[in-house]
Amino acid sequence: MTPTRTELFAARLPLRARRRAVRASWRLAVLRGRAGTLGIAEALARTLRVPAREARRLDREAVFADRMTSLEWLAILSRSREALVADAAHVTILERGMLERVAAGARPVILAPLHMGSFALPFARLVHDVFPGRRMLILRAREDREIETRVMRRISEIGTDMRFLNVRDKQDYIDAVRFARAGAVIVSFVDLPASYGGPVDTTLFGRPARLAMGLDALARLTEATVVPLAVRSHLDGDVVAPGRPFEVAESGPEAKARVTDLVRRHIEASVLAAPEQWFMWQRLGEFLAAPEAAQERAA
Repeated sequence: MTPTRTELFAARLPLRARRRAVRASWRLAVLRGRAGTLGIAEALARTLRVPAREARRLDREAVFADRMTSLEWLAILSRSREALVADAAHVTILERGMLERVAAGARPVILAPLHMGSFALPFARLVHDVFPGRRMLILRAREDREIETRVMRRISEIGTDMRFLNVRDKQDYIDAVRFARAGAVIVSFVDLPASYGGPVDTTLFGRPARLAMGLDALARLTEATVVPLAVRSHLDGDVVAPGRPFEVAESGPEAKARVTDLVRRHIEASVLAAPEQWFMWQRLGEFLAAPEAAQERAA
């Protein structure tokens, strides 16, 4: 969708100014009853077990999170290199010492984030600060999105080698393994429904669910250290929040079950920290096991 003049103007502002501008615009829309929702209040109430009023508030906040993230994509395309460097100064990286130890180790690195927050610039800052000189490859299993590809190209133009690697078949995964062993930092999103391949049974927030699970095999084949990760975005900047690193040395059902449980807990803890910023709520039915999914569709 073509951005409006107002959106283009806001995207050229410094980070804190543009986020406050979009927040003010959203609050005005809320007061006028025009902010809209994503239609996820029922899913939020059932899954997080929050009162209906809180679920409706989170549904409205999810609209703002979506608008803010769209603005951040546009800002990366619109602002100068110097301006983006200034924006990146508002990224806070937690557990930096732990991440630096992982980066200095002999093993390849796989970052395992969620679809949360305005993650593009925080990822670039993370590579620049903690993994300098290394390429970041974001694994993507489905269709290209033009704006995401343009954003990654723009980030590469300003000095951080960050790009997508489509992984649709076995050869693509072999390429990912090769790049990881050559020193690239691999990014593999872990909050994907079973339709993306390698389905495993688990739970999410106490509800029977199925996840796509290829992380265990990728980590084993690359002999990598896996770092669970989440990005939370606020008016004043972004926070990169890593979890406890782990490795996968063995194959088989027990190893897969262990990694699945680690991923499940990572998803739950990250989403609970900022539920309005998780972009997968509208696809919750795809995660849930058949009986739960049917109830979700009927709700």
